[in-house]
Amino acid sequence: MTERLRDDLDTFAEEHGYSGRSEVIREACQSLLEEYQETDYEDRRVLATVTAVFGYDEPEIERRMMDIRHKFETSIRSNSHNCLDGNAGCVETFVIEAAYDNVLRFIGTVRGADESVLVEYTVVPVDVMNAKISEQ
Repeated sequence: MTERLRDDLDTFAEEHGYSGRSEVIREACQSLLEEYQETDYEDRRVLATVTAVFGYDEPEIERRMMDIRHKFETSIRSNSHNCLDGNAGCVETFVIEAAYDNVLRFIGTVRGADESVLVEYTVVPVDVMNAKISEQ
């Protein structure tokens, strides 16, 4: 854990009434574990959009994103890289179609690219999408 992250955790804990960084880490871990617990999507194919935001001119993170693209190339349906105005950062967007557990593995890999990478995602079961399209 970098010194900056420790400092950020200490500041967060103080500003939000936590007893210390260990309580913040414990709550964050519980949230992450709950996110990955079994859902209705288990054993289903899903379509996911995954957005990763990171600092501008970060060649190591960009190299890791390229490695991720190669590792998951059979599941990636679309990928784009955009730079935000004023070199404020970069946005990497992925559309993934795969089994739910593979999508979770992909999201974890993107999150693990660097501690500074912010990741958001949505997941929709493919069979639900197909049913809605058929209704129209």
